[in-house]
Amino acid sequence: MSKIFDVAIVGAGASGLACAYFLKTNNIIILDKYEGTRKLSIVGNNRCNITSTLPYDDFLEEYGKNGQFLRDTFKQFFKNELISWIKELGIETETENTKVFLKNKTSKQFAAILKAAVKRKISDFKEFETVKQIIKENGMFILVSEKGSYKSKALVLACGGKSYPQTGSDGSGYKLAKDLGHTIINPEPMETPFRAEMCCRELQGITLKDVKTTLMVNRKKYTEKGDLVFTHFGVSGPVILKLSDKSFKKATLKIKLIDNCDEITKELHFYKGKVKNFLRQFIPQKLSQKVPHSEEKASNLNKNQIYEIEKFLSSFTLYIRKCGFDKAF
Repeated sequence: MSKIFDVAIVGAGASGLACAYFLKTNNIIILDKYEGTRKLSIVGNNRCNITSTLPYDDFLEEYGKNGQFLRDTFKQFFKNELISWIKELGIETETENTKVFLKNKTSKQFAAILKAAVKRKISDFKEFETVKQIIKENGMFILVSEKGSYKSKALVLACGGKSYPQTGSDGSGYKLAKDLGHTIINPEPMETPFRAEMCCRELQGITLKDVKTTLMVNRKKYTEKGDLVFTHFGVSGPVILKLSDKSFKKATLKIKLIDNCDEITKELHFYKGKVKNFLRQFIPQKLSQKVPHSEEKASNLNKNQIYEIEKFLSSFTLYIRKCGFDKAF
């Protein structure tokens, strides 16, 4: 432990490597419990969507209540700086809708390029070495692993959160920070699917396009529009991932299956076949079979039965809870 590093970085993901790349000093050590850049290697299903073309304020709004926390950081280094830096690494970008992707490299290739650039610069890079403890002593940080100890003047924790624990983001960084005196707000999964108490296995694979979905948490309502997909355990898709930034354990989800359902149900009396056959024009067949009185002849329905069908179509209800960090993006 004779050498003293200027900076020690715990975590060799995108954050830790970018930090090392931009530091003025080369006297840096990076430690990662696995092979670095595991998470970066799978970003965007290997297409690596790196940023968005949204305006500054809209960009921050996408982070929900955490957006303001990032305001000062993004004023120093935002999307234009990011794209310029990636170009400096020899990588081009392209834009689809509002998303910016890598053009001539995959996520895996980008991760390898970044890691190689950092390895050429810094003093020491240790993969598959877990930091067990960090001690602050006489203004220095002592990092203790199962293989040795390292001393540094400054410390960066770039350990990630708790999503995708198989990539190394298993929450261990929170303990290191807490042991150094930081207060940890209990983390909660975001951008995660919902489990439904009602079994959705029969509806698995059904996708609803641009559907209005309302999350009800206690007395509060949150409404979003977007694509939704039924899974074997519940519901997922862009609209669900967006709603999952709300804090709750259990909640109610209401899905508007048909926008103009009052007009459609008025036509039921004029249909001579079964209710489910009429509704197949507007919703997937498997869902039409779940509608109240689906097997009955539409022209025989009374006013109360039509109201039940209309209620089902306007607010298909699921009692849900969030999936854990293992499914969180």
